[in-house]
Amino acid sequence: MRLTLAQIESFYWIARLGSFHAAARQLCITQPSISGRIRELERDLGCVLFDRSSGRARLTEAGKAIQRQAEQMLALAREIHDQTTAGKLRGLLRLGVVETVAHLALPRLIRELNATRPSLRIELKVDVGAVLLKQLAERQLDVAITTDAAASEGITVKPLGEVDLAWLGPASHPLVGRTLTPGDLVAEAIFTQPETSTIGRTIREWFETAHCTPKSMSGCNSLSVTSELVASGLGFAVMTPAIIRSDIADRIHRFEASPCIAPRTLSLAALDETWSGDTEFIARFVADTFRELKALR
Repeated sequence: MRLTLAQIESFYWIARLGSFHAAARQLCITQPSISGRIRELERDLGCVLFDRSSGRARLTEAGKAIQRQAEQMLALAREIHDQTTAGKLRGLLRLGVVETVAHLALPRLIRELNATRPSLRIELKVDVGAVLLKQLAERQLDVAITTDAAASEGITVKPLGEVDLAWLGPASHPLVGRTLTPGDLVAEAIFTQPETSTIGRTIREWFETAHCTPKSMSGCNSLSVTSELVASGLGFAVMTPAIIRSDIADRIHRFEASPCIAPRTLSLAALDETWSGDTEFIARFVADTFRELKALR
């Protein structure tokens, strides 16, 4: 048996992208070449690595059993290569961010990466943190920038700072000037995000301190829409004040609260095998942008 790095690389990209065709495109080779590499690998290992019966190429149990070792082999090969290439990201980067990051830092980050890493292709996913972290754990993303991330096997987490959160409400509301308590808002319209999101958990935990539940809780998965609803005088929401657009800022008031709304840790979480100096660069860039906009405490 003589495994080759080309075989392992082909296996890795099929598992990561879900198809032989996508892996061939990523590696800039023909699909028959990819198929040949996997056929040889399966023959040498004496097992089937992919279930090809559905539209996607799914790992078999045998494939799952060697996935981590394959990732480690490629990570080591990348480390050797990076000794002379300064750890530059290249190829495909699947980047997931929460909406607050998308509003405050993503345009600047993409512009900087386009200018300094022109060979890098970026696939973007904007969603709540729980979804992004699940996709990262399932190897559907390479990097996720979100709140409340925790390190786990194969995933490194780099804290970027404490992201500012606050109750925001209509500037014309009679409660302006008061420190809000759960009792003050229990009869008001509240706009929230999914329960698994940082904002959803923050709102739920805040009201639970007073053992009460708001009478009106409306889900909205867009912070930009939520800010428009608040500016229109339709209710209250928890979010990062820095994302409020200047044209509606004078119609929105930031309230003090008791208990206070605690900040949440913003972090970059990445697969160990894709971590590089450029991953560190992305982390620093986002953190610096948030500090410049006063979105971190």
